[in-house]
Amino acid sequence: MKSTGTIFLLALAVVNGFRLSSNNLDLNSTQPFITGGTNAVLGQFPSVVAISIPGPISNAFCGGVILNANHILTAARCVLTEQNTLPYPYQVTVFAGDLQINFNGPRTTISAVYVHPHYNPFKFDHNLAVLRTTTDLVPPAVPIPNLDHAQLYEDIAFDGMTCSVAGWSDNVAQPLQQFITVPILNRDTCNGLEVHLGRISETMMCAGATNQGPGVCNTNVGTGLFCEGRLAGILSTGLGCGTTLHPGVYMQVRHYLPWIREQFDRQDIPEGGTSPIPVW
Repeated sequence: MKSTGTIFLLALAVVNGFRLSSNNLDLNSTQPFITGGTNAVLGQFPSVVAISIPGPISNAFCGGVILNANHILTAARCVLTEQNTLPYPYQVTVFAGDLQINFNGPRTTISAVYVHPHYNPFKFDHNLAVLRTTTDLVPPAVPIPNLDHAQLYEDIAFDGMTCSVAGWSDNVAQPLQQFITVPILNRDTCNGLEVHLGRISETMMCAGATNQGPGVCNTNVGTGLFCEGRLAGILSTGLGCGTTLHPGVYMQVRHYLPWIREQFDRQDIPEGGTSPIPVW
């Protein structure tokens, strides 16, 4: 039986439109994946990838960011089922190195999925996962590659700082990589009753305005927020496709650097069908 506190959090999540499970991403939505986006150019966001996941429709995917030769950072809710269990690694593949996704093109396969052990699917605390690829993602030896490893932003992103979110737009059969420019939003403002009801913790940050404007949509969960060209956040929730009172909510990468780096050396392979998080 869920505790009274958990039931209260569940009710808050429903009232404010928070998704309640990692794979409940409204994959049947006809909304574009980015609103008000600009097409990226070759080499602008070379670490941003699309992660193909099991879903109710074909070609369902989330976003992700290349960390090194064989590790990708994404959101935990992207790679967990509605029962908060792990997929089998063979069910998850990655599109990398292109500005346009070709669903019939080559994919990079995954050998392990590591979800943050304290991920909370009701509040989306610690909403991160690291994927290990079976083959190395090696930047090509060309002047402007579209495949590269992200540099990490380890400083505090200040209020009003201009950053960029890169992801994928579904305006064509083969989604294009696009980006929007967003300001870092003051946490107190983002935590206001009309926005996120006080649920934005110290490990999260908001980017975007409270009024209508460019925004990211469901299928870009897990993509990166880049400040001064470096990875500062991973898109977690608060998705409204640029609608009023829906700034994006991101996990601050700087708070999780020790955990992220620990995953690089892990030797175990979590088993598909098991839950890596506590029963809430």
